[in-house]
Amino acid sequence: MLEGTPEARAALLVDPDLRAIRQDAARRAVGAARACEAAIEAAGQNRAAEGSNACTPEALRWTDAERARAAEAIGRIYDRSPAVRRLVAEHMRPSGRFQRDASLGDRALTILAWSEAQNNLDRIIRVYALGEQPRYADIDSVIYPVEGRYYQGFLGQLIREVARRANEDQPAYDLARAFALELMDANRRDDAVRQTALQERENAATLSRLSAIRWSDFPYAAILVPGYSPEIAYEPLNPAAKLRLRRGVDLYRAGKAPVIIVSGGTLRPIGTGFNESLEMKRFLVAHYGVPAEAILIDPVARHTTTNMRNAARLIFRIGAPAEMKSLVTGQVSYIGSEVFSARCRRDFGYVPYVLHDRLDFDTFEFTPVLASLHREATDPMDP
Repeated sequence: MLEGTPEARAALLVDPDLRAIRQDAARRAVGAARACEAAIEAAGQNRAAEGSNACTPEALRWTDAERARAAEAIGRIYDRSPAVRRLVAEHMRPSGRFQRDASLGDRALTILAWSEAQNNLDRIIRVYALGEQPRYADIDSVIYPVEGRYYQGFLGQLIREVARRANEDQPAYDLARAFALELMDANRRDDAVRQTALQERENAATLSRLSAIRWSDFPYAAILVPGYSPEIAYEPLNPAAKLRLRRGVDLYRAGKAPVIIVSGGTLRPIGTGFNESLEMKRFLVAHYGVPAEAILIDPVARHTTTNMRNAARLIFRIGAPAEMKSLVTGQVSYIGSEVFSARCRRDFGYVPYVLHDRLDFDTFEFTPVLASLHREATDPMDP
């Protein structure tokens, strides 16, 4: 957002503290690149690399002091730049993407959003270059042995590539961001972009239909069916997911809501080519004759927590009345537990739904919470 606004970008580039951080980051990157080159030369000569300990991803990370200094700089930039202040009032707040922190004043909201973005660039580096566990370690971890010879060699090459940008006139965080994005690409962690494009394409007809719906014709806004990851690599759908879909179809055919939301990403087994939500949609159309334009997919969700949160976002998007309830069927004993709501608070800082009556063993009523619109920087795979 800042870079897309010329006046705001210029403010980032001229701030003396951010320029100093950029210069220090560039020096570290160039020094690490030279150490990597020395290590490559030494390895080619079959002797120990001199100074190879300096060929490290740590060189692309900001220090704690730099992050704190940058946050102070952003506060000053907010104070001095009308363009930045307009971005907050006219874009950040209306977008809903900072909704969890909407109670903050504009200045504090700007600093917090900046700090979270910067901290989580660093987290990507820690996960995909240093081997720290991500939130969902079984599906989102680095795909190579971090200490293995191949990956260490690749990291050295990547450090050298990123260091080529050291003299470019870019914002202070550019080198860390470039390194983080390259790491995600190397580990095939592009779901947030790839699956969002799938979502927009698959949901276009349904969203068009729902824009003209008369909500008073239905007791509920939507029927959510969470995914259930396959256990076997070649099966597109877990049999348990098919049972959940059957219950969703029963509710849809009973006229409970005008749309079924199916939610689940490309998750398990590791390396699967099947996306749960897309396969659920195909199953509903092929086996039950549910019209494709009566189905919304959420192909990004990675856990039941984000099944609920992402469905909440879709319910807001379709424009259902704010007080109108929806239904969730499948896994509701877990969804209704304190363990689950505590997991939501831990991962998001809030619970993205309010539960109402439990209609039967498989089905709960719920309403979405506006904070669900907040984009979660701590999970780059499903923000």
